[in-house]
Amino acid sequence: MGTHDVDVAIVAHNAGPLLEPAVASAAREAGEDRVVVIDAAGTDGAVAGVALAHPGITTIAAPNDGFAASNNIAIAATSGRYMLLLNPDAELEAGALDALVAYADAHPRTGVVGAKILNADGTLQAMSFGLFPSLPQVVGLRVWRLWQRLRGNPEMHPRDFAQPRSVDWTTGAAMLVRREAIEDAGPMDPGYFLYYEDVEWCHRMRDHGWDVAIEPAAKAIHHLGRADVPTDFVLNAYRESFFRYCDAYNLWGLRLAARVGLGLRFQP
Repeated sequence: MGTHDVDVAIVAHNAGPLLEPAVASAAREAGEDRVVVIDAAGTDGAVAGVALAHPGITTIAAPNDGFAASNNIAIAATSGRYMLLLNPDAELEAGALDALVAYADAHPRTGVVGAKILNADGTLQAMSFGLFPSLPQVVGLRVWRLWQRLRGNPEMHPRDFAQPRSVDWTTGAAMLVRREAIEDAGPMDPGYFLYYEDVEWCHRMRDHGWDVAIEPAAKAIHHLGRADVPTDFVLNAYRESFFRYCDAYNLWGLRLAARVGLGLRFQP
């Protein structure tokens, strides 16, 4: 515990009771003194509660400027050779940090190593990694989703895997990032309030010559959708981030197709 020179960032905005197991798992894996919780204008008292239960952690009060901006505060406040981003509704399983660091140490050009993200029932979580968005990729994904529903897989569980694999992007729910890669490619883009900040960061890492991979020996449970966030807010944040990503990478066809799809969907 605490021997890998890894700092852990957990951004909390009214995470409620989910925050405690997230912090406890991070403290177990990295040591309390390496855990930084960004209190992004929370009002539920969850951060105060975990600070009392884990007096060795660091808490930093910040405005609620989004997931990327808050993680950047933690990145700037730390100096470890690796940074582990952990969602406040995610828990590292025992040994996850050891596995992530071992992979990163063995692959010095890997800038990002993601954990295998599981649902609470142990199934592999959909949309926790994938290909960079493009018009053909999105069309193919929609066809795949339809096929999975017809096959009786409404939760869209992807095919499981047991060996490490290189991917275009992996989710920021449990993501180990090399400090050297951050210094090279830059921190997260604070223009993304929520969603796509992890995809864009992985894209930028790859543009700078760093690999992105998943180490399945490192597992994390992500209680997706359990946080108390209004549905309309989530949908709007997703759309804004998606369009920002399209603009950043000149995906004009994908942006236009999404606009047309939204227009047809919301016609009276």
